[in-house]
Amino acid sequence: MKTIDKWPIVESYFEKFSPVQQQINSYNQFLEEKIPEIVEENGFLNSSNNVDVTLSNIEITNPQISEADRTANPKLMPMDARLRNLTYSGSLFLDIKLYRKGVLQDEKRAYVGELPILVKSKKCNIFGLTPQELIDCGEDPMDRGGYLIVNGSEKALITQEVLALDRILLNDSEEVVTAQVISVKGAFKGKVKISRAQDGILSVVFPSSPKKLAVVELLNALGLKKNQILEEFSKEQIIQNEVLLNLDKIECLPEEEALDKIGRAVAPSQTRSYRLRRAREVIDSFLLPHIGQDSQDRQTKAYYLVAMSTKVIEKAYNLREQADKDHYANKRLELSGKLMEHLFRFAFKNFTKDLKFQIDRTISRHRKLNINTVIRPDAITEKIMFSVSTGNWIGQLTGVTKYISRDNFIAPVTDLRKVKSTLDSSRELYEARDVHGTHWGRLCPIETPDGPHCGLTKNLALMAKITTDTDTTHINNVLKESVTI
Repeated sequence: MKTIDKWPIVESYFEKFSPVQQQINSYNQFLEEKIPEIVEENGFLNSSNNVDVTLSNIEITNPQISEADRTANPKLMPMDARLRNLTYSGSLFLDIKLYRKGVLQDEKRAYVGELPILVKSKKCNIFGLTPQELIDCGEDPMDRGGYLIVNGSEKALITQEVLALDRILLNDSEEVVTAQVISVKGAFKGKVKISRAQDGILSVVFPSSPKKLAVVELLNALGLKKNQILEEFSKEQIIQNEVLLNLDKIECLPEEEALDKIGRAVAPSQTRSYRLRRAREVIDSFLLPHIGQDSQDRQTKAYYLVAMSTKVIEKAYNLREQADKDHYANKRLELSGKLMEHLFRFAFKNFTKDLKFQIDRTISRHRKLNINTVIRPDAITEKIMFSVSTGNWIGQLTGVTKYISRDNFIAPVTDLRKVKSTLDSSRELYEARDVHGTHWGRLCPIETPDGPHCGLTKNLALMAKITTDTDTTHINNVLKESVTI
């Protein structure tokens, strides 16, 4: 067979796609979609002194600079930030309304902090410029961008390899078979685990749940009765036998009694009505929050628990294989946008806490309440700049940012295409360090450092592409409509 020269294909690919485009796309999604979502999540504050605050319509400006003589330069270029040891950041503005006892006291569009801007992202001042215009700005037209500039230093955000969220993973130990899912909604991350003991009893654990809660009891609390539980499981004989065993050994309770059992664990020594309310809150908020956090989502959660239980039973009878945590279908890569989303969510929550504290302090000192006195923009800026400068991130991650190497043209591109595992480098973890079959075409099997990080720090393959988050609301709506039809 005649061999063909493949390099023209690779060259034509990189004429269209930048090798660091995935970092820029991820950051653009963070700016356009994720920041407004985070503000909407935390957009209403209720203070203890009958003071309510609403936050809305966040705006991120392009990087600007105010000179010492008070003259404002409408544009700060990346080269100016490098030469003058400045941070290449945009300003954040919010519409803030302050109510006291339901009456509007003050409203203002206020400055709330600074956010580092990725070079060549949509908010960058050199975005979309021609090669000649870049040269006129002092930039290298061959520079790909995709990094931050903090105090004049170029910093790359290292892509983090994490276990996929919202996926059912099976595990089999000597005595117990488990199915677990890490369910995420906004800043909340909770693990839901269903276990099958040697006697065949299925139990479930989720945040704030009782220590020993049978799956049957939780399904009762979600509104399923005995005959409904049997109907929802597969009609396979092995599955039906296991379910009948659980229904025989675990007494089926009415919905309120099953809720009360959970309520006694989360609110002991309280009245029955309070226990029932707290149990419903725990189920809605902490049980599989990625499905939904409203009362109408309970039935869907019940179906999901049935699916998890079915997989556990199948694994117990070797009808299903154990999850391979090193398989790349069970992994996700967190790029610059996702990393900044985690950081901004943490910083914005810190800002809202500080806002509440300032309001309470102003009222306790009997001072006039207005927006200017209660806002401290440093609350957001300090948290973000500290993490970006040191590389210490949310979730006890370290080394998330690194200084970009400019030894040669390839070095900065390599830094921006690095993939770092969140696993502990001091442990052996032989399987996690090995080349997996699913790395083919995605990760380079050769490029990895020597020493403790060998196999944990990897590099993307030459033509690997990474997608950004997709909003599943439309897909869910279509599926729901098709089911009703």
